Amino acid sequence: CVFERHHRTGNVGKGFISGFGIKDGALEVLNAEDVVTCNDKPTEAFKLKPNSSMNVAFELLRNDSSYGGIVTSGSTGAALVGGIFKVGRIKGIRRPCLCPILPTLGEKKVLLVDCGANVDCKAGDLAQFALMGSIYCRELFGIEKPKVAILSNGTEDEKGCALSKEAFSLVKDMDNIDFCGNMEARDIFSGKYDVIVSDGFYGNVALKSAEGAINLCLATIKDQVKKSFLSKIGALLMKKAFKGVKTKIDYNKLGGAVLLGVNKAVVKAHGAAKEGTVEKSILQAYYLAQRNVPQKISEEITKNEAEGES
Repeated sequence: CVFERHHRTGNVGKGFISGFGIKDGALEVLNAEDVVTCNDKPTEAFKLKPNSSMNVAFELLRNDSSYGGIVTSGSTGAALVGGIFKVGRIKGIRRPCLCPILPTLGEKKVLLVDCGANVDCKAGDLAQFALMGSIYCRELFGIEKPKVAILSNGTEDEKGCALSKEAFSLVKDMDNIDFCGNMEARDIFSGKYDVIVSDGFYGNVALKSAEGAINLCLATIKDQVKKSFLSKIGALLMKKAFKGVKTKIDYNKLGGAVLLGVNKAVVKAHGAAKEGTVEKSILQAYYLAQRNVPQKISEEITKNEAEGES
């Protein structure tokens, strides 16, 4: 895999790299003088900055079959452009989508598809999101039949906007998906579902809203603790528990968002990713490539199209 290093990203621990059996000197560092910033237009970044680390990494991934994936914590827009136009979409996929791993109340994790790559979608796109998310969940977590639900404003079958209603009718007829119907945003972290399907607009709103609510709760607890001496003593006694809660609800510690629907593994880590996040993101790319997830998605898409024609 290729790791495209962003200027704010910490170094990856040597212990983590050596855990893969990589010996000293086996890693190659390529010079890249240009920097793609978040202010650059994604569609122009590769043309105007051919020597950027982003462009160098994607060129390697496209032209060298020995590379299985890329991890980047740079510009999300540029990562999408690189993934779609340089790595290329899987045949039959209309819109590749970003899929992060989120925590739940229990030990299991949940996938959100899409979290922001596609603002405007059609029902067929959401049906493909459901299929790709289900395959990724199966290969990543070993769940034979992941439970898939569509993000809506109620659990009843008739709930939702025109897009989600049309997507509902498509997904419920897909034999290779364990469809559970509609679900509400408050149940994202409940552990009831394995894959949550949405267009990129509402998926991103749900993700950022949850992030804001979590930050509010943590800030409120911190503020209340400071108000009395007894509260400070209590907080000191519960320091380990508070640390555990903070670690569990920080979805960035679970890795990055995978760009599903392209021919190789592309993982977008947070721009302020720390060492642990980068390591988990590299693992994601490694497992995606090792288990041939893009190829399995391609096979399922081809199968679905063949069944539709018949």
